[in-house]
Amino acid sequence: MLPAILLQLAYLFIFIWSVAMLVQDFQGTHKNWLTVLLHISVAIVSLNYLLVSLGISI
Repeated sequence: MLPAILLQLAYLFIFIWSVAMLVQDFQGTHKNWLTVLLHISVAIVSLNYLLVSLGISI
């Protein structure tokens, strides 16, 4: 099994990547809303897993 710190770093990286892609999606003139929704959902899920792995519940 992977150490918890590696999983937390992976969740953090996925969250940062999805937010960066979301910013890119909104900078373009043509918005593909399915892609925007995908990046939002990935950000939410990865943030949730990161917070749960840190023992934080909201």
